[in-house]
Amino acid sequence: MALKTYLKNQFLFGFSVILFLSACKKEVDVQPNEEGLSPKIALRSDLLMASKSSVAEITSNSSILKLGINGHLGDAPYLKVPWAKQIAMIKERGMSYYRINVQTKADGSASSSVHLNALQKAADAAGVKILPMLYLRTLDYNKSEAENYKMGKDLGGRFAAKYGKYFVFYNLGNDEELPLIYKNKTGMKPEHYDPVKFKAAAAYLKGMDEGIKANDPDAKTLVGAGWLHFGFLQMCVDYGIKFDRIAYNWYSDMENAAPKAPYFITDITQTLTSLFPDKPIWFTEYNYRYKATSLTNEIDQDEFVNRFTAKCRANPNVKVAMVYELFDEPYKSVQESSYGIIKWKTHYDIWEDKLLSKTFLSNLFK
Repeated sequence: MALKTYLKNQFLFGFSVILFLSACKKEVDVQPNEEGLSPKIALRSDLLMASKSSVAEITSNSSILKLGINGHLGDAPYLKVPWAKQIAMIKERGMSYYRINVQTKADGSASSSVHLNALQKAADAAGVKILPMLYLRTLDYNKSEAENYKMGKDLGGRFAAKYGKYFVFYNLGNDEELPLIYKNKTGMKPEHYDPVKFKAAAAYLKGMDEGIKANDPDAKTLVGAGWLHFGFLQMCVDYGIKFDRIAYNWYSDMENAAPKAPYFITDITQTLTSLFPDKPIWFTEYNYRYKATSLTNEIDQDEFVNRFTAKCRANPNVKVAMVYELFDEPYKSVQESSYGIIKWKTHYDIWEDKLLSKTFLSNLFK
């Protein structure tokens, strides 16, 4: 993109994207804007109809925000702490949802079915809702739309047949738009995406949605994106995927970059509401990007989460906001290792609350 000054060039370079293929990777993914992009996005009124409310979600005309957090079925800190203890920690911090990544087997059962069953049992007893994030395990960009549709329908249908009695909401994949975006495009427009890859992914998601609802008629599905990749969501709507909720991932670097030129997006919650007025919004991930050399990371994390939670609460179309994540994972990179609201004094049996965890415990978010 041609910028007027060297300084602007240097500024935007700092937000260049790291595109990746593995879901749930949390490195910086803010993209530069391409030349000539207008921040004004055409609004649509022919979106999907609002689905009926359930006991698991406040009705669409309510301003009450439900809080939640992310965890993992297969990572060391989460395997070491009993699932019932994790649910108790979540409940103590005023949270209602626990989003968990789920890999499935060919028969639809979870790869970590013993852990998922134990977690679900503890969650049911405490009144916490589990949001399974289902990996698109068999998605294949080299296969036809029809083949991907069938594979998605099989995966979603088999999972719902086994677990539909436990879940109301299903999160279909994570960061699925990232492999589809052309280099140096923001993802705000349909033309920013590889059409062949998109059709394969969209067919798969459509199959997942229909497979789940065939075996769990009351199910509500979420399809997501992050940064300014809402063009992907519009493409999914236009493709005919009947998903019920928007899942969105948002981090502090995005919050800092979005209001500046050439984006001029001061409130991502309002932008999404304007683009998708009939779809309730869930922020399935949000948190502060830790800095390797900063001495104020915990203070900055607490401040960002407080500020963005207030922004979500002010928008009645935002129903759920889930922090990423419960525990630090110190064996990962600087950013990946420090997203937890709880840190470790000894791996993994003695933990300590970060400032943000203390804020949740103090009920300041209620």
